[in-house]
Amino acid sequence: MSVRPVHDQVLEQARRLAGDDRCFRVAEVVRALPHLNPATVRTHVASRCCINAPANHSTRHAYFRSVGRGVYRLQPKFDVKEKSCQGWQDAIITRLGTGVDHTQIVESLKLSHTERLDAMRGVGASLEGLSRRT
Repeated sequence: MSVRPVHDQVLEQARRLAGDDRCFRVAEVVRALPHLNPATVRTHVASRCCINAPANHSTRHAYFRSVGRGVYRLQPKFDVKEKSCQGWQDAIITRLGTGVDHTQIVESLKLSHTERLDAMRGVGASLEGLSRRT
């Protein structure tokens, strides 16, 4: 069983709790994540994930902006309500011409970077073998 990082859980709850103005209260996020330490959740909202907080942590995420005491606003980039459910790759695939095999692109996008590199190396080795035979 894998445990999701706290910052992912905090962002998910902030998205769920944010109103039309993209604002939410830190106390709401704490209540929505009872299985986590409240101080950890508050630290993530107010410091680790807040772009206008002092840089006290080596790893930070620009998810929120503090707009008042205990009130935060989701940054537009992380507000899924403003975006469609498509990923960045879906926009590219829909623009491709009809002569492109979409299934291969979709399968390739499921691979990690190293898996893609390994697949390309395999194709290259295969082509080298073919060129030596001729």
